[in-house]
Amino acid sequence: MKDKKMMISELLNTQTVPFHLIVGFDGFIDEIIHVVDKRIDNENFQRIKTISDFAGRIANAAGLSANIELSTVRQKLGGNGPIMAKSLLAQGYKVSYMGALGCKEIHPVFRDFSVLCSKVISLADPGHTDALEFNDGKVMLGKLSDLRKVNWLNLLQTFGEENLVDLLKKTELIAFTNWTMLPEMNSLLLGFSQLLKELKLRPKAYIDLADPTKRRREDIKEVLQILTKLQNNAQVALGLNQNESSIIADILNIFAEDLRERATLIRNELNLDRVVIHPVQGAAAATVENSFWVDGPYCQNPKLITGAGDNFNAGFCSGWLRGLDLESCLICGVATSGFYVRNEYSPTQSELKVFLDDWQKGNLD
Repeated sequence: MKDKKMMISELLNTQTVPFHLIVGFDGFIDEIIHVVDKRIDNENFQRIKTISDFAGRIANAAGLSANIELSTVRQKLGGNGPIMAKSLLAQGYKVSYMGALGCKEIHPVFRDFSVLCSKVISLADPGHTDALEFNDGKVMLGKLSDLRKVNWLNLLQTFGEENLVDLLKKTELIAFTNWTMLPEMNSLLLGFSQLLKELKLRPKAYIDLADPTKRRREDIKEVLQILTKLQNNAQVALGLNQNESSIIADILNIFAEDLRERATLIRNELNLDRVVIHPVQGAAAATVENSFWVDGPYCQNPKLITGAGDNFNAGFCSGWLRGLDLESCLICGVATSGFYVRNEYSPTQSELKVFLDDWQKGNLD
């Protein structure tokens, strides 16, 4: 893998990225929150460090009551789509964003982001997420607003089919994110698929369902069937974290524990271009030709977890757009995510190059 890191680093130093992408379709205001374990004084406290410790605190209150203090670290741009789009913008891609950034006007938290985009089509007001962060993961408490407005009919009425056709003709990749929180996402998947068929275009399409635990099995089966149909009109990559991959595997009656094998079996069952699974410690992916697992630059004490998966998605897609092999795409993904959790922001192309060099030399924390 050292040779691959060096090759990617050299590529980042020389290659420009003129590609245009469409990313969507959610939009959330994120509050990053630490849960207080012990309050020391007005300014300082000890955090509850793990989800299991937090769960224990809540369980111990059963039949009684509990007072749990939440400390907001920051308010930031959120949603799978905006975070992924912001990461791709940082690496030099041209991005048009479609989603929920504000109805009458762009919400202030998205204004700097929207200025960087080639085009912004906002269909609804953003939702709100309380992101409780722990060293071993995060608990996302989502509050939806009018996200049902994020649908195919509203997109056509707001932006116009002719404008959408013109945009698609220059688009290399479409990222569909956060199916779970968008009740009408299926209409967008079907609408884009039909339009791509009529235009005889076949761009790359990256799908991030986001944690579908709350969705009915019938709904999950339906969207998986839609993705198989979308493959006829796009090169479809399905991106999953470990928990999401377990849910999809269960739906498909796949029992593989090894994530590389699981990715292969899910890909084979759905007949997609590729399936990607990215747990905290690395990532696996499979195409019809081969499959790979890569260890990631694991961070023991991440500064920011919310958005790590979205940055992985951006890094993986960047490698895919550049025509890199599957293993190199995975390296791009875990490196982008690894930089983000350490620095609390997405890397530029030059920053990612330095990170890859440091990783290869063993200079990361």
